[in-house]
Amino acid sequence: MTPDLGWALKTFGVEPVRENRFPLMRAVRFERTEAFSEAVGRDGHKGIALSINVDSGGMCLLMDVAPQRQEVLRVHVPMPATLAMTPTLAEVCWKQPVPLGREGLYFVGLKFVL
Repeated sequence: MTPDLGWALKTFGVEPVRENRFPLMRAVRFERTEAFSEAVGRDGHKGIALSINVDSGGMCLLMDVAPQRQEVLRVHVPMPATLAMTPTLAEVCWKQPVPLGREGLYFVGLKFVL
């Protein structure tokens, strides 16, 4: 019997899983910009997440913080063809706790805004 993980395999929040996303597992630096976020404290300003997948419109990250929906993050997107990272702004569209018994990890869906 398959355990109930408490989440739908087809969707996260309101955004359906996109078929045109490509797997990309790399470290992604992010900054919670104080200009756009009221919830940012000194400890939560910068961090590193793990990219899960990416497409031209956004990406999914595995994070150890839970940003608020519509929060704007500055992410440094890894480029697969080079060692460079491209900084861009991204809006949090959804977040979902990882349902594997480990608290404090979240899947976070981002939409690129710049």
